[in-house]
Amino acid sequence: MRVLVTGAAGGIGSGVVRTLAAAGHDVIGIDRDAAGLADLPGAAETHALDLRDGDAVEALLADRELDRVVSCVGGYEIAAVEDTTLDSFRRQLDANLTAVHTVVRAALPSIRERGGRIVVVGSMVGSTALPYHGAYSAAKAGLRGYADALRREVEPRGATVAFVEPGPVPTGFNERAAAGLAERNADADPDGPYADAYRAFEGYSPAATDVETVVERVVVAATTDRPRAVYRVSRRARWLPRLAAILPDRLYDRLVRAGLPDGVLGRLIDR
Repeated sequence: MRVLVTGAAGGIGSGVVRTLAAAGHDVIGIDRDAAGLADLPGAAETHALDLRDGDAVEALLADRELDRVVSCVGGYEIAAVEDTTLDSFRRQLDANLTAVHTVVRAALPSIRERGGRIVVVGSMVGSTALPYHGAYSAAKAGLRGYADALRREVEPRGATVAFVEPGPVPTGFNERAAAGLAERNADADPDGPYADAYRAFEGYSPAATDVETVVERVVVAATTDRPRAVYRVSRRARWLPRLAAILPDRLYDRLVRAGLPDGVLGRLIDR
């Protein structure tokens, strides 16, 4: 198969590239991080590209025959909704939605013609919105809706779509968000309304599952003959949406808040 992997220099994306290339598939990896792409196996074709640039994506993918697209892109900033600037909000929508759509739109003609598949990696925050992850939760919820709509549009036309929704994974992704929060708030009011919550994110490194498990599920979603519509990876990713369906809303809110770094569950479970 010829597989396009975006976010190919990240922890999950690079693992997907390595696994598929080792299995003998033709892999194309795209990421903004040229240095990270240089660490990928030589068998993989790589391109450093800003996926928010739709024209550049279309030019790269023009006339390419693709059997699979695996989207592993994303990024976020920790902040209360009140403290999320418009620029930050737009950056997070672009990183988690626009950077998926540019590739899907450009690749779909080939995917449809070849009966191929699109695999989108989201996040459990798309199903369970987390405090201080408001823009990220909105973007990932939007991504889940995007993938659902896409699946319902293209599956009657021969293509398939699978969505992978992992819990937090120790790839450095969350740690970078925590470091960004600390940098932005270095000179902030220590008595501000969210100051205590922000301080609790120092050393934030949640881990509901490991990178290898997520990579394995993504590869299965891309290669199996009959993929599921949704793969939830980790107990947290599986159980929280189920609890949301049966618990009263405000009781569920308390449960979610308790899972934050300064909450009771946050101190008891793997963070």
